[in-house]
Amino acid sequence: MKRILIPALAAAVLAACGGPASKTGKPEESREKTAMVGGYTEQRQPDAQELELFRQVTADLTGVEYTPESVATQVVAGLNYRFVCKAQTVAPDTSAYRAEVTVYQPLPGQGEARITGIKRL
Repeated sequence: MKRILIPALAAAVLAACGGPASKTGKPEESREKTAMVGGYTEQRQPDAQELELFRQVTADLTGVEYTPESVATQVVAGLNYRFVCKAQTVAPDTSAYRAEVTVYQPLPGQGEARITGIKRL
């Protein structure tokens, strides 16, 4: 009897304490699709409000035209936007390339949104 009881108890304890679905009650694959705290969301199509924000912060840029294709967001003390864009140098015979434009929008009353980085991809 002891030979059967101990392995059965050990299996019950392991099932209750471990396993990918036990901590959240969700299958492991469902947890992978949620945003990590402090991390960026997945890239998606920007909505009208995000496109307007992008237009405002890039209005004074010269030399390169940026057209946003997708965006990811990150909640901080405000909001970070990571726009993946088609970039085109404003000059004859230049080819387009992709770029990442990062924009920070502070909390209301804390200042204006601004570009914090531009990186060629």
